Amino acid sequence: MEKHFNWFIINIGLIISGLLTAISGLLIQLEYHIGNHGNIAIDDYVFGISYNGWSGFHKISILMFLLLMIFHISLHWKWYKVVIMKWLIAKNIQGLTLSVVFILVATSGLISWVIDLLKGDVLLRKAFIEIHDKLGIILIIYLILHVVKKLKWFFTTLDKLKKTRRTIYRT
Repeated sequence: MEKHFNWFIINIGLIISGLLTAISGLLIQLEYHIGNHGNIAIDDYVFGISYNGWSGFHKISILMFLLLMIFHISLHWKWYKVVIMKWLIAKNIQGLTLSVVFILVATSGLISWVIDLLKGDVLLRKAFIEIHDKLGIILIIYLILHVVKKLKWFFTTLDKLKKTRRTIYRT
């Protein structure tokens, strides 16, 4: 049962950090990137937070999401091996597409981050941010589909955890 508890906590953490990442990313994209033609008004405040504040919040939520995704993928590593080795790709296209899109979003975001840290080419950084933004929207759609597909697992696992907890406290 401890295994189910750990998986449940990791998945809840993924949902929360994924929501925080998606909301902050969409907010940055809609409020600061779109229509600004490269001139981000960093002094504009949205919900009382500046661009730098939202950017920092986005980076922190990304790091939480990335660490939890590493755990999530490692927990499902056997699934990846079976799907690829037995050529079950067509039956698992949604999960594999989600994985590929996640890797592309993470990579494009990290590359733009590294370019900024190294004071690299601004146009190249902005190109990677554009790629990251567009792929991020696709990732959000796939994440929603994935969570909806797994809702039954969440509820049955939560029910099992409640029953186990009641049993432990009765003895």
